[in-house]
Amino acid sequence: MADANSTLTLNHETIVCIREALLIGLAAYGEIERLTAAQEIRVANGHWFPYTLRVFHPTGASDTVSRFADALRAVGQTNLNSTS
Repeated sequence: MADANSTLTLNHETIVCIREALLIGLAAYGEIERLTAAQEIRVANGHWFPYTLRVFHPTGASDTVSRFADALRAVGQTNLNSTS
C-alpha cells in the first residue's frame, strides 16, 4: 500500500498524458465557472434564464481547483524521478 513517502516512477509519455488530462479538466472547470457567472449576472439583472439550461458544477465541491493544483504538483514531483 502506498503512503505519503512512496515514490512512483512514470515514463515521460505517461507524465505528458496525465498533465494533458489535468489541463483539459482544469480548462473545463474554468468554462463551467465562466458560464455559471454569466448566468448569475443575467439573473441578477432581471433576465429570465430557464432552470433546465443552467450549468451545474459537476463536483459540487469548493476545493476543485486546489485538487487540480495538487495533482499537477504531484506529477511535477514525479517528473523528477521519471524514466525516459
